[in-house]
Amino acid sequence: MSIIVNHVMSSDIVSGIFTDLLSYYKRYCDRDISIVESSNAIDNADVYHYHRPHLESRLKENSVVTIHHDLYDTDPWLDYDKFHPRYMEAKKILCLNSSQQNYLNNKGLMNTEIIPHGYNSDIFCSVGAQKKIKNKVCIGFISKRYGRKVKGEAYLYEIFKRLDSKRYRFIFVGVDRTITAYKASRFGFEVKCYERLPYYCYGDLYKQLNFLLVTSLYEGGPANIPEAIASGTPIISTPVGMVNDYVRDGINGLILTGDIDNDIDSINNFSQKSKYQKLSSNALEMSGNIMSWQDVMQKTSLVYKELAGCA
Repeated sequence: MSIIVNHVMSSDIVSGIFTDLLSYYKRYCDRDISIVESSNAIDNADVYHYHRPHLESRLKENSVVTIHHDLYDTDPWLDYDKFHPRYMEAKKILCLNSSQQNYLNNKGLMNTEIIPHGYNSDIFCSVGAQKKIKNKVCIGFISKRYGRKVKGEAYLYEIFKRLDSKRYRFIFVGVDRTITAYKASRFGFEVKCYERLPYYCYGDLYKQLNFLLVTSLYEGGPANIPEAIASGTPIISTPVGMVNDYVRDGINGLILTGDIDNDIDSINNFSQKSKYQKLSSNALEMSGNIMSWQDVMQKTSLVYKELAGCA
């Protein structure tokens, strides 16, 4: 029996993130599951999967929603009250992290399940040896630059002011990150910037990094967390999204506290070769703790079959 799952986008706006995500659903969900994408709900699907439920006036029966954003985000567009009525109508709410799940559970919504972002096993197919510091410590910052600076640019600039440019260098990846690279270079840092790096190059990109740096104020994922973990790259991050589930402070990465002087001391401390080698060793050991997109879609397929009465 084939199960038809309608992914309802609720808008004609094209999103590269959703396009990539839908490609994984179509590629890796069980073969007896047919994925149909549409702006509006189609008739007679077995399961309806919503990604922008707040744009709907009512969800179809037998629906599932995925929360892609940080529920603590203060952006009026993402105000929780716009989502709650739709969440109440969903048979299953899929969370990317435990913070989202705890938030919803505290709202009385218990029909939740955590299915995080995965990594692409075609790109991140072999970790190899643990990372070492060669000359300068290489820090990667991988994200598009947004106008409302939700990626934590203000804190990033404070980091530029305090790190030693003779000891650290940066690689920036993402649209409009040339602006960020320029600011880093003004503080004396050696920088590389790739505004539009083909995704098949990301495996080689992470091999160059000693740390992935995330300074975001809010995150649902972010998608670079599973990439860093799968590649054995230690993570320096604010306590957002999936970071809280996968990064252990001082073990496989560093959690930024918001106290810039203490955070810089911590970065400098764990950038000492002896300290870094332990951090890197742990990151390599924990690289198998993250799900690939195949794993993610296998788990998602079970949700679909449960809702369709086929489990």
